[in-house]
Amino acid sequence: MSAADNAGRLHSGVVRLAIIPNARSVILPSRLTALALGLLLLTANGCFHRPSPYMPAEWPRHPAPAESLVVTAESPRLQIIIGYFDLWPNHTALRLVAPDRPVVFWDPGGGYGLEPPERERTRDLIVDGAPDIPTYMPFRWYNNDALTEIFEWDLPGAEAQRMHRVLMAGAGIEPDPTIDFDTETPGFFCAAAISEFLHRFGPPTLWVEVTTASPAQLSRALYTQHPDRVLLFYRRDRPGFQVMTPPPGAVSRSRAARQGEAEEESSSDSSGPH
Repeated sequence: MSAADNAGRLHSGVVRLAIIPNARSVILPSRLTALALGLLLLTANGCFHRPSPYMPAEWPRHPAPAESLVVTAESPRLQIIIGYFDLWPNHTALRLVAPDRPVVFWDPGGGYGLEPPERERTRDLIVDGAPDIPTYMPFRWYNNDALTEIFEWDLPGAEAQRMHRVLMAGAGIEPDPTIDFDTETPGFFCAAAISEFLHRFGPPTLWVEVTTASPAQLSRALYTQHPDRVLLFYRRDRPGFQVMTPPPGAVSRSRAARQGEAEEESSSDSSGPH
């Protein structure tokens, strides 16, 4: 897809039902209208703040080595990426690692892979050449992020595969008539698309109660869902980064889900034939 094609999506993008309730689709008639609407949404949702205005100051943090960014297929993980300019949010994306499945990178309404090194985008989903975090971060800095938050949940394998099926079906790569979801998103609605996904398909690992077009409000909601960790990439510290974790004693929903899966497997094994 060319840059011109991507820009054209602002003319013809469809805003889905979950983004604007009680309306199946709304056509954005022009790029100027889309820009005005995006700025209105930013203002209405209180996005004009310092980077990550809802980041909890009491969570412990520490510098981390670069090798800790490597996530293998043996480590199923959901990563929600939120980038900020100096004063307001910039973009939201999602990366998912599932066992026995290709890594997927969902860049709703974004521009990653449209210029060299180009990547094939299918309804905003990148499967072939999905970037890891070290590969993606230079693109965020190129787009003037002052701060990039990466929320991480370590997933049970079955949960990662379930989310993977939803995204692949939403992109039409692996159609599933039982899944009503579309990954393609018009510009300015990246946070709305991802919060819709987490609202509908995030449980039991996490749940975003309200679909929001504001990346800052999405970040606020994600902090309440007790991620296993949050990676913080400050432009002033590049290429270094920090790892922030919930305070000791905080309940991790993903850890509880993994424990429940392990207990269920243990119970099944113990009740089997002897």
